[in-house]
Amino acid sequence: MLKYSLCKNLAAATLCLLVGLACLPAQARTLMFADSFPLSHTLSTDGTVWWMDRVETLTDGDLSFRHFPAEQLAKAGEILQKIEDGVIQAGYVGTGYVSDELPLNGALMLPGEVRDTVEASRAYWQLLKSDTPLRQEFLDNGVVPVYAVMLPPYQLVLKRGPVASLADLKGLKLRSTGSLNLVVQAVGANPVSMAAPDAYLAIQRGTLDGTVLPVTSIAPYKVNEVTKSLSTNGRFGSFGITVVMDKKVYDGLSADEKKAVDQAGDETVAHLADVVENEVQTDLAEFRDQGMAIYEIPEAMQQALEPKYAEAQQAWVKRMADRGLDGQAVIDAYESELEHVRAAD
Repeated sequence: MLKYSLCKNLAAATLCLLVGLACLPAQARTLMFADSFPLSHTLSTDGTVWWMDRVETLTDGDLSFRHFPAEQLAKAGEILQKIEDGVIQAGYVGTGYVSDELPLNGALMLPGEVRDTVEASRAYWQLLKSDTPLRQEFLDNGVVPVYAVMLPPYQLVLKRGPVASLADLKGLKLRSTGSLNLVVQAVGANPVSMAAPDAYLAIQRGTLDGTVLPVTSIAPYKVNEVTKSLSTNGRFGSFGITVVMDKKVYDGLSADEKKAVDQAGDETVAHLADVVENEVQTDLAEFRDQGMAIYEIPEAMQQALEPKYAEAQQAWVKRMADRGLDGQAVIDAYESELEHVRAAD
């Protein structure tokens, strides 16, 4: 009888302990996060930092981050590998820096695909949240996209003055990356694959004649200090800004934590795309005040560029086909989603 009583009391005590543990809050975790943006960059203040703050707020501090900005922990093109290696748990992955790992995501970098930053960002993010080849590329690399935006159309940023014809581009050494290399090559210039943070020194030293960049990325990387002219109506392509989390970490989150991460992602896409779109005119005004030549590419040159843009897109589709990938299907899927976004408005 005494033995039964002891067993009964032990079982009750164990049950109470288990119930008590179940009622305890999830243990707070701090995730390592890396990006390549200067802290002054909009993609940091209103992007990566904004997203991390929202996640921490929505989880009541159960998820927080230790932030390594401006390539402190890894170069832009190394962050995906650092996540795969378990060094960090989340970070920024620029699609153009890892085109071997995310080839199909390069479709949105092609000329003409991004005209309106807000619409393009909403369409791209919807494709990354759905069961699509674009999302699958991230999953195959062991990461989950948590938000993504597209940058404004890339422009010519040159050490020389404004260009007026294709002949002015011939032979220029321009910093570029990913699918943008095909565009630079198609217009007669020489692409030099390089991450944006390295452009300043390369232009200053004369290794480059300039770069293609969105207007909003020029000042954060101080490229305006070493260049003289900037186009405003070019359609040289765009760049996918994606932030990801280690898939094992994401899968291990509680249902509430996943919901918070997903909500923070949706909110960041809406917030950041608007900020980036509105920032373009402000930046252009500042560059004019600094003495840069801000100009529109002449209509005749624009017409000459159109077949070059098409040539770059066809070259990319062929490159994908050579890898056994259907690049045209991805372009079509994006343009279809873009129509849905526009119709919803």
